[in-house]
Amino acid sequence: MVELDLKVFPSGPLAANNYLIFNKQSKKAFIIDLSASSGPLFNFLKEENIKVDFVLLTHAHFDHIGGLRDSEFPYYLHQQGRDLVSDPKKNGSFYHLTDPVKIDREPNIYKKELYFYQSKITVIHTPGHSPGSVCLKLNNWLFSGDTLFCQTIGRTDIPLASGELILKSIKEKILVLPDDTVIYPGHGPSTTLLREKETNPFLAV
Repeated sequence: MVELDLKVFPSGPLAANNYLIFNKQSKKAFIIDLSASSGPLFNFLKEENIKVDFVLLTHAHFDHIGGLRDSEFPYYLHQQGRDLVSDPKKNGSFYHLTDPVKIDREPNIYKKELYFYQSKITVIHTPGHSPGSVCLKLNNWLFSGDTLFCQTIGRTDIPLASGELILKSIKEKILVLPDDTVIYPGHGPSTTLLREKETNPFLAV
């Protein structure tokens, strides 16, 4: 098994977490979510001479996709997020930014899993925050996007979101994972699944 390192770069107008997963020996990497104002991440890639194979999007809201305009990396997203990347009104940037985000490059569409070297990345469709939201599982790491955070859950007071669906996704697809799963959310600090089961007020039975 290839040893992987993880670095987080909070970036963009809402300090979204951009995750860089890389192998020091091969200098190969992939990124989970890529916000605007990702200068520190791009600087690190240049300084360490790391090549990015692809970007995986947890969902297609503007604060997680803006950095795609500053790169030519191939990227993946869920089929139900396809329309959002090229539509500033649907991805929310029209209402929040003076320079709305519009990505013209065609995405790759997720299947149930993909690989980085021998490491399997499992794609878990978790609609609720958006119809195309996914969580990405790699070993005991779960990149939860804006579905599950430390002590809270993703917003559902926005277009196309559903409070009922997000709770269903979390309870049926995330809470069934091992308790030692480390949760890396789209914003804020990491946590563990056990901690969220015990302390997250939205997950109380």
